[in-house]
Formats: sequence, C-alpha cells, structure tokens
Amino acid sequence: MDLSNRTILITGSSDGIGKVLAIEFSKLGSNIILLGRDSSKLDQVYDQLDCSFKSQKHLILQADLALLDNESAHEILRAITEEFISLDGIIHNAAILGSMTTLEDYELSRWDEVLNINLRAPFLLTKTLKTILERSKLPRIIFTSSGVANIGRAFWGAYSVSKFGIKGLAEIFANELETTTSIKVFNFDPGATQTKMRASARPAENPQSLKTPNELVSCYLWFFSKESSESKENYFEYADLSKKVTST
Repeated sequence: MDLSNRTILITGSSDGIGKVLAIEFSKLGSNIILLGRDSSKLDQVYDQLDCSFKSQKHLILQADLALLDNESAHEILRAITEEFISLDGIIHNAAILGSMTTLEDYELSRWDEVLNINLRAPFLLTKTLKTILERSKLPRIIFTSSGVANIGRAFWGAYSVSKFGIKGLAEIFANELETTTSIKVFNFDPGATQTKMRASARPAENPQSLKTPNELVSCYLWFFSKESSESKENYFEYADLSKKVTST
C-alpha cells in the first residue's frame, strides 16, 4: 500500500501500538507526526522512522495531553501547518489506565487525569485540527475503543468511563461530518494486545497468548484505504476487521 505524501498524526506514539504504527506507516511513505509527553522516547522513535521516500519528513510534537487546552491545541495546529499543507489522518492512540479500584475509592485528581487524556484531549484535537484535515483528499480520524466501552465493569473506573465517552464522541463526529465534509471517522477496538497497559491491567495474564501490536497494522492500513471510504460502519472490533482485511 502506497501512503507516500500522506501526513498522519499519531498520539501516544512513543510506545506500544502507537510506536509500531508510526514506524510501519513511515515505511510506506507517510509523513509521521509523533505526539507524546516523553521527549527522549519520542526522539528514539523518530530515529527509527523511514526517510527513504522523496520529500518525506517527520515531526515531533511534545505535549502533555492531561494539560491540553484551546491555546495549546491551536499551537499544535500552527506547528503542523508550518510544516505540512494538509493532514490526512489522526490516530487517537494515547490513553492511560488510571486506578483499578472502586468508584468510591477513586481519587479525583487521578479521575480528572484519565478523563483529560483519554477523552477531553481527543475532543479538543479533533475539533481544532478539523480545518487542516479538510484539505486532504481522503481524511481519516481513528478513535481507539475498548472492550470496557460497552458494558460497565467493576474496578475499571475512569478508564471505562472514558472509553464509553470515546465511543459516543466518535459516533457524534461521524454523524456530524459525513454530510458536510469528506472526513471519515472510525472507532476501533484493537482487543487484547501485548502492551504495557494490558500488563498493568491484567498482571497474571500470559502476554505470549496475546497478539502483538504489529498484527494490528493491516487493520489500521485499511482505514486509510479507498475501500474504507465505502464503509457504512464506523465501529470495528479487531476480530471482525481482521477478517475483512484478510478477505480483501
């Protein structure tokens, strides 16, 4: 798949799924915008990005999404417009687990941090970057869902609430943008994957029984394909999307 000259912003790109997507998409010619809060980790990922395509370039944006507000969101927009003519996609990958505890015992400061990173920041970034996304021929916004976004589960607290919110946010954006822009909005549940967050949530689980982040790449590539433009669905789970990708 040729993604040359496609510019894609990936939040939480210093580790896990975001890191893998950044590296693999760069190999297909994409210009990658790395967004995260750890500058040293971002530098390490940047050094692994492919730069062999003509006019290909990448950008690091250091930002703490827990503190994102209108001003800093517009600073991100300005930084992108200074380097690129358009933005072809946003992959909202950044998230934190928070505390695995009862709602009664949940600390308010931790609650706010989880909701700010997992829900408020994707909302702010999407509404702010919409104008530059509209300059793309095949613009995409991909939100990251979870198995705890559909049924409330004890001890998942703010993380579960944030993913319930992301599901609704994606559906509203999809409904609002489908008739006024060419932006396609997707909500994707990658399922159980070998990540640090998964290990924190389920420490007794054998990580070797889970798929690796690399196995998700083909699914994310499908979102940026012309075929996905015809999709009437905006919510996908890994099990279903992987079958669709394999069949095509």
